[in-house]
Amino acid sequence: MSWVSWQRPEDYYQEGLLIWLDADTKIREMSNRTKSLDDFAKLFFGVDNGSYVSRTYTFDDVVAALNQVQPYDWATFLHTRVDQLAPQTPKDGFTRGGYRLSYSDTPPDWLKHVEETNVPPLADFSWSLGFSVGGEDALVNVWWNSPAFQAGITPGMRLMAVNDEAYNMNRLREAIVQAEKTTTPIKLLLRREDHFQTVSLDYHGGLRYPKLERIEGSVDLLDAILAPAK
Repeated sequence: MSWVSWQRPEDYYQEGLLIWLDADTKIREMSNRTKSLDDFAKLFFGVDNGSYVSRTYTFDDVVAALNQVQPYDWATFLHTRVDQLAPQTPKDGFTRGGYRLSYSDTPPDWLKHVEETNVPPLADFSWSLGFSVGGEDALVNVWWNSPAFQAGITPGMRLMAVNDEAYNMNRLREAIVQAEKTTTPIKLLLRREDHFQTVSLDYHGGLRYPKLERIEGSVDLLDAILAPAK
C-alpha cells in the first residue's frame, strides 16, 4: 500500500504496544514496582483455564481488571489514548520507563539485521530523506511530508543513481553525510517505467536512526519489562 504514513491503516499494532507499555509503567510506578501488567494479564486472561469456549468481554471489564490490580482512572486513560486524536505517538511508556527517544547517525543493530537478512534487500532512509529502497532498487515507501515527498518522489520509482554515480546503499549514505557539510543538494536519478527524472533533495540533516537513550537519574523500568520472565 502506498502512503501508509498518511493513511496509518495499521497503527493500532505499534501504538497498541505503546499504550500497554504506558499502562505497564504506570502500574509499576504507582505500586512501587510490586505490580505490573503481568498481574493484569493473569487476572484478565486466566479464566476458565483449559476451556476452548470463547468468552466475550467489554471495555468496562478491561477497566475493572486494571483497577483490581492497581486503582486508577483507567477509563480516562484508555479513552484518551484510544478514542481521541493526538499530535504525537504515546511515548510516556518510554520516558516513565527511564528512556527517551532520540536519533543517531548510526543504524541500530536491529535495523542492520533487517537490512542484511531481508529478502529482497532493504535500505531504510525513512528518518532522513524519507524513503526506503527495496528489491530492484524500487522505493517501497515514501513518508508523507518528508524531503522526498516534498520533492515529488513517489513509491514505485526505481533509484538509479546518486550524484551521477550508480546507486547502492553505502553510496547514498555517504552522500547524506557529505551533504551535512555543504549547501549542495543531493541529486537522485529516478526511473518510473521508461521515464527518467532527476530530483535534487535539499536535505542537510545527516543520517538519522531512532534509538532509546537512558535518562540519567530516572528509575529504570523498561529493562525490567524486557527481561526474560522467570
